[in-house]
Amino acid sequence: MIAYQHAALYLFIMNMKSVRLPVIAGCLIPAALPAATASFDDLFAPPLPDDSTGLRFTTAPGDGPLYAGVVWDDRVTVVGDEYKVDTVTPGAPFFGLPHSTHYFITNESTDGGNGIMLTTNLLLSGAWFGRNEYYGFGGGAEAINIVALDGITPLASVFFALPENFDGQPEPLSFVDTSVFLSLSGVTGYRIDHAAPNEFDHNWIADDFEFVNPVPEPGIAAAVPGVVLLGFAAGRRRR
Repeated sequence: MIAYQHAALYLFIMNMKSVRLPVIAGCLIPAALPAATASFDDLFAPPLPDDSTGLRFTTAPGDGPLYAGVVWDDRVTVVGDEYKVDTVTPGAPFFGLPHSTHYFITNESTDGGNGIMLTTNLLLSGAWFGRNEYYGFGGGAEAINIVALDGITPLASVFFALPENFDGQPEPLSFVDTSVFLSLSGVTGYRIDHAAPNEFDHNWIADDFEFVNPVPEPGIAAAVPGVVLLGFAAGRRRR
C-alpha cells in the first residue's frame, strides 16, 4: 500500500512539472482560471423562445437568483430570441439578439432598471451588451457603466457606448472588455448603470458574462497545495 501511494505521488509530481504557474515574490501563485460563462442557455426552466421571465424563476429549485456563481438582481429578466414587444403588427422586430444560442437577459424597466446588482467574488473579464428594439421606433439605453464593488465601495468601472447601426431593429451585441477588473482584490459584486436617451428607453440586453476565479494574494502559501510546491522543487533539483 505504501509503495502504491509513493508511485501515485511520483506520477502526480511528474505531471505537475509540465504545468506552469507564475512566481510572485518568490512564491508560486496559481494564475486566474476560468470559472463560468453565464450564457443563459443552460437554465433549469427557461421561458419559451417567444417569452420572458425573471431569472429567479428559471433556476433549479432552491437556487433562486443564483446562477453561474452569481446572485443576480431580481430585476434581471431572461428573454427568448423570438420575443417581440409588438405581437400584432406584421414584421414587428424582435426585442433583442442573443450573442449565443437562444437566450439573453435584460434589465426590468418598471423602475428604470438602473443599478442592476450582481453579487459574487468572481472576477468579470467581459460580457456582450447591446440595444433592444421596442416597436420598430427606436429603443434601448445608449450606454452602460459596469462598476466593480467591494461592498458599496467602487473599485473600478468600465463605460461603454452601445452602438445603434440598424434603424428599427435590435442591435448585434458588442463585447465589453472588463479585464481591468482582473487585477482587483476584494471584489464582492458589480453594479450595472445605464444612460437612457429619454424617459422610456431604459433597457439594455446582455449575454455571455465571462467570469474567472480571483487570484490569491501573493504570499498566501495555503493557496497552493504543498505537494505541488514539492513537485516543482524536486523537478528543479533533478534538472
